[in-house]
Amino acid sequence: MSQTNNNIPFEVKYKDSIYHEDIFYPFDLKKIEKYSSFILLKAKTYIVNRAGENFFKNIQFESLEVNYPETIKVEYENEDLFKLENYDVKYWVLYTYKNNNIKYAFGLEFDKNGKMISENKFPKFSKNKHFENLTNYCKALELVEKNKKFKNKEVELIKLEYIDKLNSFCWLVEEKMKIEKLGTQEYSIDLYYVNANTNKLESIKKNTVIVTACGFGTTENKN
Repeated sequence: MSQTNNNIPFEVKYKDSIYHEDIFYPFDLKKIEKYSSFILLKAKTYIVNRAGENFFKNIQFESLEVNYPETIKVEYENEDLFKLENYDVKYWVLYTYKNNNIKYAFGLEFDKNGKMISENKFPKFSKNKHFENLTNYCKALELVEKNKKFKNKEVELIKLEYIDKLNSFCWLVEEKMKIEKLGTQEYSIDLYYVNANTNKLESIKKNTVIVTACGFGTTENKN
């Protein structure tokens, strides 16, 4: 979930944690508290204004990642890098939202001044007050399997995604790729988006990927 490879991660360290903050990463969020408190307040304000206080209470803060410009060499041992006013950093705040044992991860990105520069990641409550009433993903799968485009195909994965123009979560059902030969090939698979509120198939999008398939010697057991 990192935004760049040039980052330092931070999280809340608890007293009862088995981790030792000086050895295990991410670092203790307290090391950058005067910066993180400001950013987390901005994040809370955005989330509450958009989705309401109850939604905010139901989400879990996971980590805060400080992303540095590529011109800065990030070394975890260099605590001068924690003096964030000296760098043009960006903050990536990661949360998780759990609904009926399905966990949805989303990140909000802010510049060093606390301006949010990422896109919306969850519905606006005033326009969809029932956005948390999600259908079961099994119903979404049943709908996709009835579609003629899905005939003789298999499912690779099902996950929860947010579609801004619908202002709703959707179940994304991804078609399983069939690797036909070794080497580097271009494959197209279908992505099925089912509205998680209405169980309506909203769209089918084509996704093109480049895959390199390698062969290995195997022993087949026919017993």
